Parts: sequence; structure tokens; C-alpha cells
Amino acid sequence: MKVVKIPNFISEKESVVLTNWVLQNQEKDFFKFADMGGIRKTTRFSTDKHFDYPNESLEIRKKIISKFNFKENEKKNLNPPFKNGIVASCAYDTDTCYEHIDPQWQEGLDTLHCNIMTQAPDKGGEVIVGGEKHHMVERELFCYRVSKIEHEVLKISTKKPRVMWIFGFCISEGQWKQIIDFNQND
Repeated sequence: MKVVKIPNFISEKESVVLTNWVLQNQEKDFFKFADMGGIRKTTRFSTDKHFDYPNESLEIRKKIISKFNFKENEKKNLNPPFKNGIVASCAYDTDTCYEHIDPQWQEGLDTLHCNIMTQAPDKGGEVIVGGEKHHMVERELFCYRVSKIEHEVLKISTKKPRVMWIFGFCISEGQWKQIIDFNQND
């Protein structure tokens, strides 16, 4: 299994709060262009101490940790080097993302992204993971090991930005199998 999806992982209210936070902050310095082949701004490059994510995003991260029974390794950090292990993203008309594999942030551990789209584009934006096309749905938790498998995002056509939240983790092969098991047993 390449992708794990959990529908309606966050509430409508949480989705609105996260979308509004991105739309209200997208022009601030801590949002930078991603340079991934499209027109997208992201907090991925910001470790800026002068901004805080909304509390809802921190609670969602905790919910993911609880859902998958993640335990922090004493010697290794649980999250990639993004602020709070979180990235907020705002993609504009004609955005796309070229095929790539993300880095492994911790030796021996895979980088896992748990994505939640809080505002869908009008058209497009399908995610290709390992050659398989996936249509993401608002509020769905969409997880895959970005350091293990090639992935890309197809071009969007939209008047409103696509808003995405990425919750990153460094996980073992055993933890990935556990995620698959949790998903199959739900």
C-alpha cells in the first residue's frame, strides 16, 4: 500500500480555521515561493519564531500522533525540521509540482507526510504517488512516505487557492506497517 487515506479526519470548523489562517497570512514573509515547478507559497522554509500556527493545527498533529500510536524516539526527532513539524501551503492557478522524492531527515527513518487539503481547487491537483493517481478530498488525511516513493501534483485550474497542510514525521518501516494496519482495521 502506497497511500493511506482517512476521510473527514478534521472537522469543518477546523478546516475553516486552517484555511482562513493561510489566506490571511499568505502575503507575510514567512510564506515563500516553493520553487517546485508551479505557483505555490509555503511555510516550508520558515523556522521564523515570529509566527505561530493556529492551535488547531497543533491539536491535529497530536491527533495524528495518537491515531497512529507514534512514540518519540529518545535519540531521534519525531518530525522533520519544519516549524512544529508542520507546513502550510497555498497554491494558485496553474500550480503544479514536479515529480520528486523528499529527503530522509533522520538516518534509517522514512519521511512521512500526512496531508490535509482544507480548500480544494476548482479543477485538477491530483496527486500521483508511485505512478498511481489520487484525487484528494477536503478534510481527508492523505498519508504517504515522501522519502520512499516518487510523487508529483498535476496542474490546477482555479480562481480560489488550493490550501494544504502537511504534517511531517520521521518513521520506521514498522511504523508504516502499523499505519496500514490501523487503516485496514478502521
